[in-house]
Amino acid sequence: MFAGIAVCAFLLGASWPLLAAMPLLPERVLAGDAFVVTQGSGAASMNETLVDGLRAQAWAEAVSPEVLAFAVLRGQPALVRGVDPAPFAAIERILGLPSAPLAGPWSFVGERLASRLGLAADDEIVLTGSTVPRIAIFPVLGVLRDDGPAADEVLVSLDSGRFLAGLGSAAVHSVRVRSADLASLLAYLQASGASVHVSGPGMDRADVNSDPPAEGRLTNLLLRSGRGSIPRDYLTSAVADATNSVRVVAWGFAGLIALLVAFGVHAVQGRDFSERRRNVGVLRAVGASDGWVLRRAAAEGLPLAVGSALLGALAGAAAGILLAPAASIVLFGHEVRPEADVAVLVLLTLVLSGVSLVSRALLVRTALRDRPGDVLREGQSVEPPASLEVVLRS
Repeated sequence: MFAGIAVCAFLLGASWPLLAAMPLLPERVLAGDAFVVTQGSGAASMNETLVDGLRAQAWAEAVSPEVLAFAVLRGQPALVRGVDPAPFAAIERILGLPSAPLAGPWSFVGERLASRLGLAADDEIVLTGSTVPRIAIFPVLGVLRDDGPAADEVLVSLDSGRFLAGLGSAAVHSVRVRSADLASLLAYLQASGASVHVSGPGMDRADVNSDPPAEGRLTNLLLRSGRGSIPRDYLTSAVADATNSVRVVAWGFAGLIALLVAFGVHAVQGRDFSERRRNVGVLRAVGASDGWVLRRAAAEGLPLAVGSALLGALAGAAAGILLAPAASIVLFGHEVRPEADVAVLVLLTLVLSGVSLVSRALLVRTALRDRPGDVLREGQSVEPPASLEVVLRS
């Protein structure tokens, strides 16, 4: 039984850290641990003027204007991010980007993306437009070593990002702001008249001089039919839809795995209990109550359940990490790898131990419903057939 529960815990432990990280990927790519400002539903506000105004504020530690463009690089999906190198490096806290502007086309490739595609410094890459027919060749100036989203991205200049995304000469998709004063940020945006959405860690999205984005299904209907007005907030709506879609798939898959593991644990314990069922009959025959039998079963099974669950979860998490990147998943060009998390391991151990105890209680309950003699004989007692005359005589 110990080995069976450990195997079930191994399967859940190997997959759960990976599934737990997936739902937050789109939001992490867009915002990270900084506040992100995106276009609202009013007048177009995401431009260099807004960026210059934010940079002039004393409470703004770093302001990074960015342009996002999806591309295919050597047959693999990749996210191209147009950035201003110095503030982007300050936001992401990464090294290797130049502090001064660079002349001509250039690119930096994240370490994980470079590893997947076999890229190195001094290579040349060909990038095409996301929504417009564009093509350009960029020399790779270096490979960025970072644990954040940039490790899976191609970084280019803002002008190159605008070219690939088909934006105007001063437009940007988003502006990330690192600041400890959210109230001042919102007040400045309100006073400037900018129509934007602001989101970030520890806050619900704030709509500044803007209406909330239209519901996603309505937006899709408008895109297909071509009739009606569509909000300008494409980036926020797209990230919200992507996050919700990934969350539904990830948690649905996690629920399926958890259900299969629960059935597996119950099957393993059912096989083991079939050999110990007679013990319940013996205990009840000598006067043990139902509650005492259940408590004794829980006390005997708890150490075994906790030990096997912990061992299996640890082995599964270790296997997931050792098998990376084979065990990783690429979403939106970003690789999601399993990570060892003490809280997740503790949660898995508690869940599996609870499933094991509930399963054990259900199995004991089935034995308690029968008479002690039937349990000992492993079958129900059957009275021999008798005629009516015999019954009346008795």
